[in-house]
Amino acid sequence: MKTPTFLSSIAHRLERYLEPHETVLAAFSGGPDSVALVSILRDLGYNVLLAYVNHNLRGLESTQEAEWVIRFAKRENFPLCMRTLEREELEGKSGLQAIARQRRYEWMEKLLHENGLRWGTTAHTWDDQMETFLYHLVRGSSWWGWKGIPFRRGVWLRPLLLTTRADLLSYLHQRHLSYVLDSTNYTPKYLRNQLRWWVLPSLYRINPSLHSLWKQRASLARHQRHHLNKLYQRWEARSFRPMPYGEAIVHSLPKDAFYIILKRRWRLSFADLNRLWLLWKEKRSGALYQKQDYLYVRTPNMLQRGSVQYWNPSWPLLELPQTTSTFCWGFWYISVGEGRTHSPALIWDHDKLLFPLRLRLWKEGDRLAPAGLGGHTKKVSDIWQEIGFYGFERRHAFVIEDARGHLIGAVGYRPSWDTAPTERTLRTFYLRAKYGCP
Repeated sequence: MKTPTFLSSIAHRLERYLEPHETVLAAFSGGPDSVALVSILRDLGYNVLLAYVNHNLRGLESTQEAEWVIRFAKRENFPLCMRTLEREELEGKSGLQAIARQRRYEWMEKLLHENGLRWGTTAHTWDDQMETFLYHLVRGSSWWGWKGIPFRRGVWLRPLLLTTRADLLSYLHQRHLSYVLDSTNYTPKYLRNQLRWWVLPSLYRINPSLHSLWKQRASLARHQRHHLNKLYQRWEARSFRPMPYGEAIVHSLPKDAFYIILKRRWRLSFADLNRLWLLWKEKRSGALYQKQDYLYVRTPNMLQRGSVQYWNPSWPLLELPQTTSTFCWGFWYISVGEGRTHSPALIWDHDKLLFPLRLRLWKEGDRLAPAGLGGHTKKVSDIWQEIGFYGFERRHAFVIEDARGHLIGAVGYRPSWDTAPTERTLRTFYLRAKYGCP
């Protein structure tokens, strides 16, 4: 019997991952692709454990398929693990197919662990790859989404990914191997079936070389994506900064990198990315966009992303200890005490203070008479703009008041004129604050 030429290509790719005679798990359905997969793996010298899931969605057809799988495994001497899903296991908001896939992979990965196996295999073919390209195109995916199905994802290998279904059917015919057909693969109810039976045949009639042409382009695109991804990773490392409330973009990104990185990092839709791109490019400080539990805030120098719950914090008023102390309050790491400090800090004349001092979040209408203005007051909201507090940081900024409720300082700024130290000051009291409590 003539050995198919594609077997050597499959063997070469698997050598990178599998040891000789290693046992692998095979996701098995009884269809032509999965029957070809397990037979090819055996031809190449590997041991195979079949994993079959009866989704129990096609009535009698599901029962007959499960019975056929048992007979096949027994006849061909393959070890077999089976599981039947109940209807309630397939309920959820993600859609029937997505939930069924999730349950299937959860169970198979559990089998990998229980049997001490390193790798699982699936029977995706080049035809599945072409359908995936078209699927992304029709659904309006970005070009990055056209990367298709990878040969390896986690512990899963796809040995047949560069092999056509026509070659596999020829292989099955040569070896007189039977298989079963799933009727749901032929109904036009699903988009992928429409692409498989209506669109692809029409494209082949227009260009019979489409198969080889796409394979060449896909190979080139993989290399391009590999190099671009390295560039995007460098941009991502440079442009994002962790913040107490979440994180922020602190350096400009090209539009393509902005879309690709944020989609991967923040799992946003294309419509959301469009909104954020406008938010970023228009540079309107204070502009907001909320998506579910996250708030996106444009400031003069960054795009902040934080949980909505941090936008209106309810941190309680705090009475400051008069002895040297270090503590966290909200997102602030605060040190207070008597004496001088070399780090930037609020410093008062101790003898001019009316204790106890209290720390609280600022509010609209607060005014401070800072040192250097001759007793004139200034809006605290203007102080934040002067020192560069915007967005979440501005919402988290605080002021200090004395026992009478008079403001004597604002974080990151100067003390009030009537409590500021002078050359005659003998004792001082300081407050040092760092945004981001460890």
